[in-house]
Amino acid sequence: MNIVKAILSGVVACAVTAPAFGFEQLNGTIPAGTKPVVIIQANKQSGATATGVLKFKFSAPAVNAGVPYAIDFCIGPESNPCGLPSSYVVNVPMGEDRLAVVDASVFATNILVVGQGTRVPVPFVVQIE
Repeated sequence: MNIVKAILSGVVACAVTAPAFGFEQLNGTIPAGTKPVVIIQANKQSGATATGVLKFKFSAPAVNAGVPYAIDFCIGPESNPCGLPSSYVVNVPMGEDRLAVVDASVFATNILVVGQGTRVPVPFVVQIE
């Protein structure tokens, strides 16, 4: 859990809860439109950075957005987290979950964002183990 706590020190714009199962949970709402919301900022530490594996469960809860939707969770550089060949993008359709395993050191220079393209706000949930 120390790796998760070190990474979560850069969490922005989310509610953080710590269930008894050893998970950290981030909940939030993505505003209408196409600008992604930063969930985890880069820790920008040189030398000793978090090491190990982080297990993510990305969820797109079902809500009435007026249209079928999917949300994108992206890990990449702050300048373009979703659009580079090196970006790690997980597309989660409405009402579904996706799993990802990521090396914790990726957050030394990259951020985690979530975005969607509907005209209404939609919720997201991220569980990190």
